[in-house]
Amino acid sequence: MAYQFWQKALATLIGVLYLLVASHTASAQDNVLVADISEEQVAITTSFHGTQLLLFGAISGEKNDDIIVIIKGPDGPIATRRKEKVGGIWVNTASVTWKNAPSYYQIFSNRPLGEIIPTSERNRLKIGYRHLPLLTDDTQIPKAELDGEWRDALARTMSTADLWHNHDVAVSVTGGALFRLDVPLPKNIRPGAYDIRVLHLRDGVLLSEKFNSINVQKSGFGALIYRFAHEYSFFYGIFAVLFAVASGWLAAVAFRRA
Repeated sequence: MAYQFWQKALATLIGVLYLLVASHTASAQDNVLVADISEEQVAITTSFHGTQLLLFGAISGEKNDDIIVIIKGPDGPIATRRKEKVGGIWVNTASVTWKNAPSYYQIFSNRPLGEIIPTSERNRLKIGYRHLPLLTDDTQIPKAELDGEWRDALARTMSTADLWHNHDVAVSVTGGALFRLDVPLPKNIRPGAYDIRVLHLRDGVLLSEKFNSINVQKSGFGALIYRFAHEYSFFYGIFAVLFAVASGWLAAVAFRRA
């Protein structure tokens, strides 16, 4: 508890200093937005069970201004499947593979998004999973269906894994000047660059925007296995098969002796 108290106090102090520095440039700019995060490097070790970062900043704003923070992880192929009951058994009857779905996509705001910004602006600014430019090679499913129920299915899958979420009242804004939020990184995050986008809005209008990033990378013995699996996938596959066979043989021997 003491550590968290001093962490928050330090973040507030830094935010104040940022605002003081930013105020010197306010004459040249209508709006000033500064933001930073407590760690720019996150190491995933074999004992990694997730972590939490602190994002903080300051704006030259008014009391009722809004802050939206979007954190997006590395893109990659992610499949969603439709299951139906056939002959009393649930089977996959259709699937869609999104080629560039973000592995991590979390939105933080001080109020619900619907109260901050209209849908048309969210679409223009690409805020929210419904407005992401997702790509798929599937030509059999109508676009309206892809952008509707299949996107929703992808969002549900990623939300269940704690990787996609909307946090409607997560950003704390003080006096239209300082803001902070806690950023959760679950244990199943993917290594790579994570883009941070901070937006300052007033009455639904974007006033300023700030970009930052953090780097998540594997470390230790887990990193060695990860690199080996990706750089030498053929040999890793052979090793995995041999290891499985050896484990099965040892288990059988132990069972006979017992």
